[in-house]
Amino acid sequence: MTAFTLDPGRTPAQAVRLDAFLLPEAARAPFLERMAENLAFLRTLPGFQGHVVLEKRRGEGAYNLVTLAAWDSQEALDAAGLAVRAHHQQLGLDLAGTLAGWGVQLVRADYAAPAGLS
Repeated sequence: MTAFTLDPGRTPAQAVRLDAFLLPEAARAPFLERMAENLAFLRTLPGFQGHVVLEKRRGEGAYNLVTLAAWDSQEALDAAGLAVRAHHQQLGLDLAGTLAGWGVQLVRADYAAPAGLS
């Protein structure tokens, strides 16, 4: 993990990507290895602020692993998405196919703090 601060008053342009995964136990080890490799690449990209992984301990809902990645701005996050896709292509990695093969389900969304509510 790479710690970061969510502080909309101090960093109003900050953008956060939230990925929620339904991660079967059999896929856990290879998934976490791939995630660590991806995080190493993210750390090299401009605007990257940090990354946190949260694992569900109890409660409702199917998704049992959530990641948050913070970026300086939506533009930095968008540029990072392009860089990650290009990096995966260079590696010959079909991420969607790999996740499907492991039985992993993913829901992805980008977030920013709404004005006046933080």
